[in-house]
Amino acid sequence: MTEVIAYLIEHFQDFDNCPPPEDLGRLLEDAGFDATEIGNTLMMMEVLFNTSEFYAEPFNSDSLRVFCREEAENLPQEVMGLMQYLVTERAITYEQREIVIHALMHIPSDEITLDTAKVLVLLVLWMHKSELPVLIGDDLMSALTGQNVMH
Repeated sequence: MTEVIAYLIEHFQDFDNCPPPEDLGRLLEDAGFDATEIGNTLMMMEVLFNTSEFYAEPFNSDSLRVFCREEAENLPQEVMGLMQYLVTERAITYEQREIVIHALMHIPSDEITLDTAKVLVLLVLWMHKSELPVLIGDDLMSALTGQNVMH
């Protein structure tokens, strides 16, 4: 899924220019991607695109999000920490954090990694046309490129 998302972000820098799913599937096949990878990516985009709006503004901006039992059992500590960090640094909104967590919960728990979370954050930011600080963007992009840019 990572390679497909990297391809989409690279070739369609604006989400609105991305073809509809039926055309996108064919385009990705023509680009040489595996049918399973294409299917997983399109399914994840569908989950993210059709996620009803989350109203997630806390009463106090210093609030800490508490993960429910199912989330705590399935999400690695480093992923939960990443979500908190990105919100604290205002790289993502509270709503975007909830969308990413919702998407992660659709993935088998043994497949959830820090890189998977970073890729989903990038996908959500791309779909929302959001900008983020350069260093944070570089760190998230390392999940797509496989190269760690922060030392």
